[in-house]
Amino acid sequence: MEEQVKRKSGLATAGLVLGIVGIVLSFIPIIRFVAYPLAALSFIFGLIPLIGKKSIGKAVAAIVLGIATLISTVVMQAATVKAVDTAINTATDSLNDMTGDNTDALLKNDVDVTIGEFKIVKGDYFDSYKLPVTVKNKGKEKASFLVKVEAVDKNGERIEDDSVSVDTLNAGQSQSCEAFTLITSETAKQLKSATFKVVEVSKF
Repeated sequence: MEEQVKRKSGLATAGLVLGIVGIVLSFIPIIRFVAYPLAALSFIFGLIPLIGKKSIGKAVAAIVLGIATLISTVVMQAATVKAVDTAINTATDSLNDMTGDNTDALLKNDVDVTIGEFKIVKGDYFDSYKLPVTVKNKGKEKASFLVKVEAVDKNGERIEDDSVSVDTLNAGQSQSCEAFTLITSETAKQLKSATFKVVEVSKF
């Protein structure tokens, strides 16, 4: 009988120790999974002596720690998963911003692109060409942009495309650039009656 009492008291003590270790491990991301079996053992080792009404204080403490370990592990695991998901989504969005895959979202939230009138400037020896493009950073942080502009004819057929880049615009700052400066005279004639549109924006 005395041996059985000692055994149950030992279980309560073991449950208490396992509960303490488990709740500590629940805060450590890499080895957090170990806390699950420790929580179960702490609960069981506390429940057995409690049923036998032996070492009730330790038994109750072990049960409480087992439950607390389980809750803490679940909560911390959920927080870790959420943090990882947020980091992945942020990285994905940043990558999509750089590759031009977020063009619609960037034009809506981060940048305004204003396209002027295509001009042919007559020169003594050769003509020059330019399409004024103004890029404005309407975001809240500094950013650089690469804007691709496409020229299409009245049938919607692509004539030519060109890109302009602006470096490190502060929030609310704008910069004017020129596109289609290096084209042939034949292309320039087509661009005089062309429609210009932004087809891709990259943000860095």
